[in-house]
Amino acid sequence: MAAGIKPVILLLMLLCWWHSTTAKEGKSTKKGKKGKQVVCPSQLSPEDLAQVPANSTSNILNRLMVSYDPRIRPNFQGIPVESRVNIFINSFGSIQETTMDYRVNIFLRQRWNDPRLRLPTDFKSEALTVDPKMFQCLWKPDLFFANEKNANFHDVTQDNILLFIFRNGDVLISMRLSVTLSCPLDLTLFPMDTQLCKMQLESFGYTTSDLVFMWQSDPVQMDEIALPQFDIKQEDIKYGNCTKFYQGTGYYTCVEVIFTLRRQVGFYMMGVYAPTLLIVVLSWLSFWINPDASAARVPLGILSVLSLSSESMSLASELPKVSYVKAIDIWLIACLLFGFSSLVEYAVVQVILNSPKLIEEEKAKMATKENALKEKEKEKPSTKTNTVNGTGGTPIHVNTLQVNLTPPKETVVETRCKKVCTSKSDLRSNDFSIVGSLPRDFELSNFDCYGKPVEVTGAFKSQGKANKKPPPPKPVIPAAAKRIDLYARALFPFSFLFFNVVYWSVYL
Repeated sequence: MAAGIKPVILLLMLLCWWHSTTAKEGKSTKKGKKGKQVVCPSQLSPEDLAQVPANSTSNILNRLMVSYDPRIRPNFQGIPVESRVNIFINSFGSIQETTMDYRVNIFLRQRWNDPRLRLPTDFKSEALTVDPKMFQCLWKPDLFFANEKNANFHDVTQDNILLFIFRNGDVLISMRLSVTLSCPLDLTLFPMDTQLCKMQLESFGYTTSDLVFMWQSDPVQMDEIALPQFDIKQEDIKYGNCTKFYQGTGYYTCVEVIFTLRRQVGFYMMGVYAPTLLIVVLSWLSFWINPDASAARVPLGILSVLSLSSESMSLASELPKVSYVKAIDIWLIACLLFGFSSLVEYAVVQVILNSPKLIEEEKAKMATKENALKEKEKEKPSTKTNTVNGTGGTPIHVNTLQVNLTPPKETVVETRCKKVCTSKSDLRSNDFSIVGSLPRDFELSNFDCYGKPVEVTGAFKSQGKANKKPPPPKPVIPAAAKRIDLYARALFPFSFLFFNVVYWSVYL
């Protein structure tokens, strides 16, 4: 029994040894990726310090750091450390309206005095440039960005950190950072808005009795920065103090820089305002279309409303869901109301067109006008003097043809030329003085050889009228419907013009 247990125990021991070895190798690999562990001079043994040449810069640095304790701030239990802050903006990202933040790439510089790091008199230079790895061996202010969402250091190709130690003990640190900072936006005037975005630098663990942040004489430096939607200028940058009090812990030093960002409205003018304005004007074209042409007016109104709704939805997806009304919301709502009103206007016109009472009234008016015209025509004296060619004279070669028709017997008098005209070429012969040409549908029975109509009376005339199809009756359009369209042609453009005057005078 005991002999069977021993191999199992040995196997378990081998597995534990293999697991521990693998874990150590993994840890060493991870450390190798991050870099070698920094060994500070205070951690070196006396033998290691003795091997450094006495007149070398390394010996001077070892003498400074051998008794240095980075866990204790300078002037411990004395005056607070004054850390002067300076920022160089390398790049400035656009504001994201949906997340209300912006991203900057900066060189953050801090300078403070540490009496323990005063250079000895035998060091000839005014400053000592130190390897960035020694950054971990020094005490440094615990600065953090109070409104930071995300941040990262840069380590390509080496850690982007600069470290200077000056003769009087001043320490200068400059590091490259990319920081995403929150910026609460007030979009009431969007897109004619101006935003104030802050960058707050605060101490996390030291109160104002231990550490105080101060801006240098030139706090923020930057080259010309071009943003897609905003204008940012050096003279618009403001600085301030934002020292905060936290219940139970005390006051903590804080400095802030305020960037003034003015939005450029050109993109929204071309992408939102101009298209929606044209869509509204397009919806007014229906006022000039015949009221009974519903196949043309209804799709035009629906297309305008749908286009404006689509534009509103696409813009809303790019903006945060705020509870207040923005300037662009007022514009889009007004355009949507104008487009919808043009559709409602045609609905009113259509109701009037289908009103039997109004149609009967219009027919009565039309009949009254026709009767009045007929009475006026009867009252006028007849001025016709010749029924042959209307010229007041009679052609030279004319005879009269009488035709008897039964029943009832009627006599039709048709005046024609002696020579029968068979074609247009006959009319152009030397026998007649004809100017002009006859139409293609020229009929000899109804025209003389001069190409002028001949008056035909009696059964022939009535028979011709009977053969013609009566024209389709014209739709009766009440005058009220036409009047509404007429008023709309003036009311809608002037109302929209008045809205534009008020809108742009308020928001620009």
